[in-house]
Amino acid sequence: MSQSGQPDTRAEREQPHPPAGTPALSRAQARAAEARIVEARAAEVRTPAGPSRNLTRPPVAGELAYESTITAPTEWVPYVYTTAEIQTHAARRGLSVAAAVCGVLGVLAGIFVIWGAPLSIAAVVLALVARYVERRSGGLWILGLLSGVLGILMAVLWFVVITQMLPAYFG
Repeated sequence: MSQSGQPDTRAEREQPHPPAGTPALSRAQARAAEARIVEARAAEVRTPAGPSRNLTRPPVAGELAYESTITAPTEWVPYVYTTAEIQTHAARRGLSVAAAVCGVLGVLAGIFVIWGAPLSIAAVVLALVARYVERRSGGLWILGLLSGVLGILMAVLWFVVITQMLPAYFG
């Protein structure tokens, strides 16, 4: 009861008194001791009453232990290429080969008809992309570029022949 006669609604906290003969604690030390007591009581509540329940399995070869993955989603880990991956990236020549094949087919088709122009244009585009993407492809992209340009020139020549010379010849 308070002095006014009203019941005290505040919960009274029990203050643990140190045993006689122990030195007095500062406020910070007392708070730290109280926090340790509260944490110990909370740990007692969380601990299962029966046998220990370990629900994690041991890691398989190549896997990380569960304890090491607790902070993994919040951290950025850079990818490190292996030597085999570096050699695979360096040996890529797919675009250069495609450019060379399209260029040669465009020139061969350009000898006979104008329809070699799409292949030649594809060869030029692939060769220019391969120049920047495949640094170690050698001069294969140059073959695709030159044959593609030659095929385009042949297609232009066919266009001139078909539109200018044939009407005059048959006209």
